[in-house]
Amino acid sequence: MRKTSAGRRQSAERIRELVSLLGSFSRTGDSVSLETIAGRLGVSAHEAEIMMDIVCQASGEDSGGLLISANDDFTEFTLQYSGIHGMPVRLTQSEAIALVHGLDIAGVADDDPIRDHVRHAYYSTDVDDHEVRRTLGAGRDSLLTFTIQLCAKARATSRMIDFMYRGLADECDKSRCALIRNLRLDENIWYIDAFDLDVFEERIFRLDRMHSVTLGPKGKLPEPDVSRSHARRVDVVFTDPFLVTLFEWPGLRITRSSNTVVEGSIPYYGESSDWLPRRIAACAGELVVSDDGIMSLAREYAENTLITTHDTLG
Repeated sequence: MRKTSAGRRQSAERIRELVSLLGSFSRTGDSVSLETIAGRLGVSAHEAEIMMDIVCQASGEDSGGLLISANDDFTEFTLQYSGIHGMPVRLTQSEAIALVHGLDIAGVADDDPIRDHVRHAYYSTDVDDHEVRRTLGAGRDSLLTFTIQLCAKARATSRMIDFMYRGLADECDKSRCALIRNLRLDENIWYIDAFDLDVFEERIFRLDRMHSVTLGPKGKLPEPDVSRSHARRVDVVFTDPFLVTLFEWPGLRITRSSNTVVEGSIPYYGESSDWLPRRIAACAGELVVSDDGIMSLAREYAENTLITTHDTLG
């Protein structure tokens, strides 16, 4: 029968938990409860009780180590003697390196108080920020960092983003508007999985190809199972034919066209998407849809956009 190292891994993990627990007692008067221990280490209350019993036995009066007292219920423990301190928990070298790189990716500056506090409180003494950057690469440029932050905010608040984008097949930058489903890092490149509101399709955008990114009003992502074949069609009238070529109109069927007007129909997916109300607002009164409810949503969208723009500029 082959031996495994599972027992060793479990023992190492238990030792690490105990060291983390001892780090709670760094100064005289420091206290910790069983509830806090269980929450911090992700263990049950019973496991926390067993671990605290081990710590208390190892810190008896004759051991020359820590003296930890307990309350009457043995649910809260306090470091007693002055002049005797526990060793604050430090990250391993690998963990500290990962943290340095993570702070760089997040755009946390070297002189930021957060980085300074983390460095002094948790870093291993042999980890140097500059050496980590030489090995793993420096932090992101300011434009990309700004784009990441705006995309994260847009995803967290369900807001649209407007931006200029040039894909591999594009000859020039194109204006896009999207709702973000997911923000992710893949092989050191940032992407957003998004719903493109210009073509009403799921798209993936690289953040390093985006610029002039701005936040828009709140929007609704369509459900993944929304089927185009089940969308109802509504009649539309363009009083400026140029708009038909200015924007993309997925599913548009033209029934009559002249130099002054274009008539037809287009799919409408209901409240699962803001695409059509947004298009109506962008046409500034030159597109009319034969549905009072949709026209009302378009006016509401335009008003929200003006409010958002005013708040951003203000």
